[in-house]
Amino acid sequence: MPSHITVEEARGFALSLGKTVLDGGVGRIYELARQNLRNIPR
Repeated sequence: MPSHITVEEARGFALSLGKTVLDGGVGRIYELARQNLRNIPR
């Protein structure tokens, strides 16, 4: 995991997320978030 992200990376992520949600892929976003949260150390 990078120590920081660029503005371009954040903008690209936000655009991708928005397009997926508008396309009806809320379930896919939920699954992706659930899988990624599993990888964060506690």
